[in-house]
Amino acid sequence: MRKLLFLILSAGLLMYALRPQWESYDAMGQARHQTLSQLPNEILVGICWPFAVNQDGMANGLQLALEEINAGHLTGGPPIRLVIRDDNFDWQKAKQIAVEFSRTPTMSAVVGYYDDSVAVKASAIYESSRLLHLIVGANSTSMTQRGFDYIVRTTVSTDRIARSLAKMLVDRGYRKFALIWEEGAYGEDLAYQFTVSLSNLGAEWIYESSYSRDRADFRLTVNELRGAGADVIFFAGLEPWAGDFIRQARRVGVKTDIVGAFSDTPEMRQRAGPAIEGAMYFDIYSHDSPSPESQAFIGKYRARYGTDPDTWAAQGYDALRILAKAIKATDSANSLDLAYAIRYMDPWTGANGLYKFDSQGEIDDKPIYLNAFRQGRPVTIQTGVPAPAPTIQ
Repeated sequence: MRKLLFLILSAGLLMYALRPQWESYDAMGQARHQTLSQLPNEILVGICWPFAVNQDGMANGLQLALEEINAGHLTGGPPIRLVIRDDNFDWQKAKQIAVEFSRTPTMSAVVGYYDDSVAVKASAIYESSRLLHLIVGANSTSMTQRGFDYIVRTTVSTDRIARSLAKMLVDRGYRKFALIWEEGAYGEDLAYQFTVSLSNLGAEWIYESSYSRDRADFRLTVNELRGAGADVIFFAGLEPWAGDFIRQARRVGVKTDIVGAFSDTPEMRQRAGPAIEGAMYFDIYSHDSPSPESQAFIGKYRARYGTDPDTWAAQGYDALRILAKAIKATDSANSLDLAYAIRYMDPWTGANGLYKFDSQGEIDDKPIYLNAFRQGRPVTIQTGVPAPAPTIQ
């Protein structure tokens, strides 16, 4: 009898241990739909971001918005509670976080991701589990073209970035481009969209090379670039690999102008060192915006944290405010209600400009800012107006 009880207990423990593998994401979605059929006492929001690696303002922006929302009852009812996780630029960690969030039936939305490779995979998990995915950093064109209902992006997509950036650079007189791109969702998409835009503008790419994060070695590339004859080098990849490339390129004597798809982070600066001087990169946020909403946010952020906000502080702040607006408008925590409310909401101006979404959850074009490092500080040298998509004949 004791042995039988032991076997039954062991089988029960085994089934419990394997349950996450057997339980489908669709079942998780059904549980979420049922749980959130009535407005809960609090709105649970998951956050996934590489906080430790980036050391950016995302956490501060989210916290500032959270305090304002809850103090001002901006949801029209229950407060928001954040569940913050760090994916550390690691898909395995990010996957565990996505599964954790998907298996939390009381969670209404997730705010993330920075890395496109992670965001693309996670978005499928959230779609199956009926969890609203607010994308604040990843730009991959494909994410909003798969017919997903539970996805909204508050940043500019890669194809739109490429059109605006290519036009800005051609307007600056560049005609012969060298392209270096990261193998993966972000780099490959950005490089492809950029070459299409260059072709439409009559420019050309005369050198191209790719790299993998796992084995990034730029020694051959930077030496080949010395004689490539390019007017400018476009680096379609994230920091810190962009920092390594810039440092190595300048070390071997490459004097060609470099434009990157990186962000101004502490690790980027550390990896590039003094070679970062003169390097250019695009951004989707500028402190110089004259809008009252932007200046009010900058003032509040400075008063609270003693420094200027960066792109990710503004993106996190606005995303949470947009979510609060949707909760108030629908009087619901249901993810699908919130997704549709955001897609069809009236235009709204936040810390990072105007937000107006299309029916696929994609934001309308925003300006792109071209920055250059001058005496160690980024300075905006050009603003690109939204570039329309080419007309299909």
